[in-house]
Amino acid sequence: MKKRVLLLLLLAQTTLLFSQTDSISEGRAAVYFTRSSGLGGLVNFTYFDGKKAIGKFNGSKYMKYECEPGKHLFWARSENKSFVEAELLGGKTYIIDVIPTLGGLKASVILTPVDKNNYKLKPIQKLLEKKDAEIFEKDELDALQLEMADVIVRGFEKYNELKEKGKNIPILLPSMTVEASDLIYVKK
Repeated sequence: MKKRVLLLLLLAQTTLLFSQTDSISEGRAAVYFTRSSGLGGLVNFTYFDGKKAIGKFNGSKYMKYECEPGKHLFWARSENKSFVEAELLGGKTYIIDVIPTLGGLKASVILTPVDKNNYKLKPIQKLLEKKDAEIFEKDELDALQLEMADVIVRGFEKYNELKEKGKNIPILLPSMTVEASDLIYVKK
């Protein structure tokens, strides 16, 4: 009897995760920004797609961002700025892991494109299992966009400076996709 209940719970959980991760609007790409570490948990990181503010949250959370396929510059801001260039395919799902690090005054941020073939997914899977995605209303994003106007200008200055100096900007490749089944934590 206990085994049946556990099996039913596992099936229900799997179905819920599949519905959260599997559905992408027609012709769009999905990018998960996952912050599975609790380091610097009180510090908000602000996320951008080019010059567009797409979210802001602290602590161990994540957001699912849908966008048009093609080239994107994703970046996050905290004490520093971290960038990822991306080439996305429609109907596909990607992950950018958000890694907080110790900064001078507050937590710094490092964005890391996830290649499921050589990245430890367990912390991300556990995060997705335990929490729902952060959701931002249009009016919240509009206010964030206004608040971040100067930050966006400085962010692009920093990005251009890094490019001019020949610094490596991580790249999220079209092949670095994940399937819904990749995002389910299975105890081994």
